Amino acid sequence: MAYYLGKDVGVVVSTEDDTYGVTVSAANALSSANPGATIGPRATPNFNTSTGLISNLTGVDLGIGSTDEDVSFMGANTPLKAEVHKETTVSLTKKKNSTAFDVIFSGDTDGTIGRWGVSGATVRDGLTEPNNSGFGYRIYIQLKAATEIFVVRNAQMTSHTVSLNADGTQEETVEFTSQVNPQIFAATGSAGTAVETPSGEF
Repeated sequence: MAYYLGKDVGVVVSTEDDTYGVTVSAANALSSANPGATIGPRATPNFNTSTGLISNLTGVDLGIGSTDEDVSFMGANTPLKAEVHKETTVSLTKKKNSTAFDVIFSGDTDGTIGRWGVSGATVRDGLTEPNNSGFGYRIYIQLKAATEIFVVRNAQMTSHTVSLNADGTQEETVEFTSQVNPQIFAATGSAGTAVETPSGEF
């Protein structure tokens, strides 16, 4: 796990679709939209003005690991630790200034939930197998004074919590989880940051 203060990193969230993003309207209705006003489609991020730029960020918790399986052999005392898949988690903590993540995680009045991203012009319903590279969200984390970008691909929103402090200030924490290998790029504008995940990696 690595923890960063919000002032030390920049974070942009996009969908994995190269055309459609997610929009939460003023009436708290959730929909897939081109290009998407709340979270934009997959594109090279601009950490100053991008749609999906996380504002009022107070902390980023980045967990990089893998899921292992124990394989026991007859007559051997030590089991084999075999890696099944990578697991990357990103927890974003920010001052709560809108209902966007509430609606995306919990759903709008029509029951539309946006935890799994979009599939073209429709919001994914989470009832089908995530069997293509357009599934989920892509999180771009800018580290080291804009000289390194950590990219988490095909992540789904797995948790959303809201906290109240004694003085009434609200914070919310949104957690994304991905089983696709993350990527690291040298700097903002590096080629490949917005390339679709190859089918063999998904």
